[in-house]
Amino acid sequence: MRTLISMLALFCVLVLTSHQASSQWRSLYATYDDDTNGTGHNTTSVGVISEDTFVALVLTTNVRNFLIPYTGADSAQGRVNFVGYGGATSGVFQFWTDGGFDQIEMRNARKVVATPDSLVYVANNDPDHNILVFKFTGDSVEAVPPYRRQPTGTNSIFGLAVDGNGYVYVGNDTTTGKTDDVKIYNPIGQWNDTHTDSPVRTIDLPDGIYRGVAVTPNGGTLFIADYGQRKILKLTGSPTAGYTQDPTFNFQLGSADSIEGITTLPSVIGLGYLPSRNILFAACDIYFGGGSSYPFGRAYLINPHTGSLVSTDSSISVIDAAKWNFTMTGGYNLRSGGTSPGNASGYTSLYDVGFDEKGNVYTQSHYGWTVDKWTFDGTLPTITTVERISSQVPELFKLHQNFPNPFNPTTTIAFDIRQPGHVLLKVTDVLGREVKTLVNEAHGPGSYKVTFDAGGLPSGTYLYSLQTGESSTFMKMLLVK
Repeated sequence: MRTLISMLALFCVLVLTSHQASSQWRSLYATYDDDTNGTGHNTTSVGVISEDTFVALVLTTNVRNFLIPYTGADSAQGRVNFVGYGGATSGVFQFWTDGGFDQIEMRNARKVVATPDSLVYVANNDPDHNILVFKFTGDSVEAVPPYRRQPTGTNSIFGLAVDGNGYVYVGNDTTTGKTDDVKIYNPIGQWNDTHTDSPVRTIDLPDGIYRGVAVTPNGGTLFIADYGQRKILKLTGSPTAGYTQDPTFNFQLGSADSIEGITTLPSVIGLGYLPSRNILFAACDIYFGGGSSYPFGRAYLINPHTGSLVSTDSSISVIDAAKWNFTMTGGYNLRSGGTSPGNASGYTSLYDVGFDEKGNVYTQSHYGWTVDKWTFDGTLPTITTVERISSQVPELFKLHQNFPNPFNPTTTIAFDIRQPGHVLLKVTDVLGREVKTLVNEAHGPGSYKVTFDAGGLPSGTYLYSLQTGESSTFMKMLLVK
């Protein structure tokens, strides 16, 4: 009998180990759900400043909010201050204040964004639906001079993003008969002291229910989570010139993205863009779905050009938090005492996603009251950045000579296409052996450029070819090391 028990125990260990080994994404830690290091209540969003330094946005039962900063965090340590736990937070909330009579109560806030300079932006739903700006000072999160906030109007706001130039993007959570569903404001250094700035640009979206917003650092590409239609919209342009929707981008959740026996379908909630890999992340779940939603909770890794997943291998292209929780605890809500294990939140409710400077991923568990840190065991793919130079229809289909040429080790390849469709741009050696595929996706008419890095290749002559539905051509380039 003892031998049989030992064999069963060994079998369970092998199964668990095998499952974990097959998953290339793993959680490094989930903050303890306790008085010592917990956020204290439902945790809706997380803003990442740097590795293990972040700010959690907490929502209490009476729709009031507060911010909990962490630094040097792991599961058991890092919380900087404490405002109460569980029921003790029912009367707790945080003010944005200039130290005088200008005070804004944090209510129904849905999104926090933090930047590397420790600024903290909150999409708040007070009567004027303010964007509130705080700063993490090292021991607290507070409004500091010059005390910036920006009313956005009468509609509830949800999505919030800040690009590399400081432009602030905020989205309405529901749009009906409006033309300013996304508002773009100047960097906060240009906001006036009377809090009466107008947006530099507004964007009209189809009527619907919207959640997260993400933007590339240069502001050239904007992504919006269409929660009602279970998809993501992609727009290209700039804050000053305006944006147009890219019809070739297609990310759409399907029938497989569901929970057996539950009629409510998960959808796209939070979005985040990882510049170092040129990957869009989409946090997908049932928003405020309660216990029935615990078996779901995923972050998808998406090609920002096409909307397809970055890999057909789900261990690369999906962070499956619910599956991880089940593997680590044997259930979807079984984290013992809120502390064990230290790297599984339980109660999957994944609404937000962020990154540190090393590419680690941070999510949260709304019902688990945690912030979770994830890492990838391996090397994530880097999606070649295809920059759209112009959306005007060019006069000719053309592949340009790379520049510089000769080159070492990087060069830029530009091309013009007149018709929408699939574009294939690849590099081969003189014998026709493929070296690298630079573009293999659909694009609309316009002028584009990509960067080719030949750092791992020997000197010599290489060919690069462009093929679309309308034509094909090739050119030579010379690598000299």
